[in-house]
Amino acid sequence: MSIINNKKDSEDYLKNHTTTESKIMENKTIEWGWEKGQPSNMRSKEHQEFLIEQYNRNRPVDKQVSTMEELDKALKTNDIVHHGMRSVTITERRVYHKACKLTIELPKDLPLDETDEFIMENMTWEQELDNKFNDAKLLWGHGVDKHDGMEDFENNSETRYDVNGENYGGHI
Repeated sequence: MSIINNKKDSEDYLKNHTTTESKIMENKTIEWGWEKGQPSNMRSKEHQEFLIEQYNRNRPVDKQVSTMEELDKALKTNDIVHHGMRSVTITERRVYHKACKLTIELPKDLPLDETDEFIMENMTWEQELDNKFNDAKLLWGHGVDKHDGMEDFENNSETRYDVNGENYGGHI
């Protein structure tokens, strides 16, 4: 038995120990396409059985193959498409919020318990508040615990008013 110490030794060994069959096949690629019939330079029966066994090794019985044609089809539809890997989808939800404040004037003689009606009937403030949101900074989290009076976890937005100088406010 000879010892291979370098690339030259390896090339010499292969030159002197290569079979006639492998010399004939050395410039031919393995044909994988069974759709045209049996390839002319196919693998040995033992090697085919080995490939099928390896493919079936960790697969449920209903997904196993028994012929090279089935193996070829399975590899093209499963392993080649996914490069022999499984895939996983990772989903992450991140919650950010924006909060803006706008001060508007109310008639001095407006009763406190009619404040929400007045605000809803006079929505001229809405566009100005929307404009402020365009420039507002995104803040991490849902924001309910960061702004006084905000408490609605169920909805995507929450609007409230607080009458300045009074202990009165609510949601609109």
